[in-house]
Formats: sequence, C-alpha cells, structure tokens
Amino acid sequence: MLMKPECFACLYTQMLRVAKALECDDACATRIMETSAARIARLNPRQTPPEAAAILYPALSTMLGVEDLYARQKEESIRKARELIPRVEERIASASDPLEAAIRAAVAGNVIDFATEVSFELEEEIDRIFDAPFAIDETEEFLGRLRKARHLVVLGDNTGEHLFDKVMIRTFREHFQDLEVDYFVRGRPIINDVTVQEAREAGMQETARIVDSGVDTPGFLYERASLEARAIYDAADLILAKGMGNYECMEDRPDDRLFFLFKVKCSVVAGKVGAQIGDLVCKSSE
Repeated sequence: MLMKPECFACLYTQMLRVAKALECDDACATRIMETSAARIARLNPRQTPPEAAAILYPALSTMLGVEDLYARQKEESIRKARELIPRVEERIASASDPLEAAIRAAVAGNVIDFATEVSFELEEEIDRIFDAPFAIDETEEFLGRLRKARHLVVLGDNTGEHLFDKVMIRTFREHFQDLEVDYFVRGRPIINDVTVQEAREAGMQETARIVDSGVDTPGFLYERASLEARAIYDAADLILAKGMGNYECMEDRPDDRLFFLFKVKCSVVAGKVGAQIGDLVCKSSE
C-alpha cells in the first residue's frame, strides 16, 4: 500500500508523539519537529508508510542519541499485557471454540500501537473482543488451512501484543501438536514493534522459534529480510501477518498462504479494506 496524502500528516503527528514520549523540553521538541518536517517533505510517495517510517525514526534516534525511542512505553505495554493475560486465558479455556477465541485474543492485543491516528484502551478491548463481530471474517478459512498446516509463520507486530500472540500460538500447538511455528520479529527497534529482546523476555521460545527477520521497517518487507528469514518464510505452509504495518507492506503480494489479522486504526487502511476505524479484520491475501 503506497503513501497517501494523509500518511504524510500522520507521520508528522507521530513525530510529535515521539517528542512527548521522550518528555522533551520545548527546544528539543522544536528540533524534532523541524527535522521531521524537512525529511517528510522529501519523502517519496511511491513507497509504503512503513518504509517512510524507517527513514524518519532512525534519523530521530541518531539525532537524539536514543536507540529505542519508545523503550519506556514498551515496558509499560508489557506490564499491562501481563496483567490481562490470565483473563484472556480463562476466556479461551471456556470458549466453545478455543482456536477462534485464541485468534480474537491475538487481535485484541493489536490495539497496542503508538503509530496510529486513533488509540484504544487495552482493558476495554479485552472485555468486548470475544463477542465483537469481525467486519471482514475469514477466520474459518484460516483455521481450515491451519488444520492441514505443518509449518506456520506468524509475523509479529507490537510489543505487548506479542504476549497475546504467545497465548494464541500455544493454543494452536495444544490442538496441533505436530505444528511447527516460527515467530518473526523486527531486526531493530522501530516505533514499538517487537524485537528479539522482547520476544525472548516473554518466553516466546517456549511456543515458537523466534526469527530475527532482519527487517528494519514497522511491517514485513520480504526484500529487506535476511536470507535465513526469507528461506523460512518461503518454506511455510501458512502465514499469519499481525497488524496494519504488515498489511501495508504486504497487501499487494498475492499469496494463498497469507492471512492478515488486525484492528483498523487508520482511515487510509479503513478505506483500502472497506471497513471502519475500530473494526476487526481477518482476511486472506487477494
């Protein structure tokens, strides 16, 4: 999905959120916004929003001397997620269809996002997610493919959300004990996306093999992935891409193995998929 005019404004707003997240004084915030405005003005619209973000965020990191701009916020997201995981596990255990409930748990975690035009409260989302309808619902198609799969790749998205992904993957493997699962993470800190460090600290290796994709964008781009990650991706029977960033990078790559799972948090993506902001989406690649 290529940049739209709204994406340029969104990126500028994201830079303001970075300044607030770092609790910058006025001089620092002004420097961030001036630098960002100059770089945004030079962005090529013939690229995806995550590719543009991969230009802006590292530039700010270098300028400020801070590698992980959202480190403190990611820790808070993990804390909140840990508090809610027992509630989610109880709902999955009591569900008539635990596999479908596990998918819902994973998409509930997708509300943890610092790069979107709207935000949602995680606890409120957990309360409603197990009964909320999907605006685009191909969960049955996904589960049908999962029952036949031997090798699943899950493309991770945000920190904190990955704890819900772990619950989902564990549920899958409880039902399909021969299922091999690889969990892809970003190659370096970018916004609040999950990296190897957060995945390991969460014990993701207990349920899946953690794969450092090598990708430096907040969305999986095959061309930027390491050779190892590409080989694993190519060998998968089924691929589940979490979050809008992965959708923005991959929606134009037809692949009958590929499914997207996310909550709509941006008007551009809403228009692209034919849904509304706040809607849940589980759809195959077209």
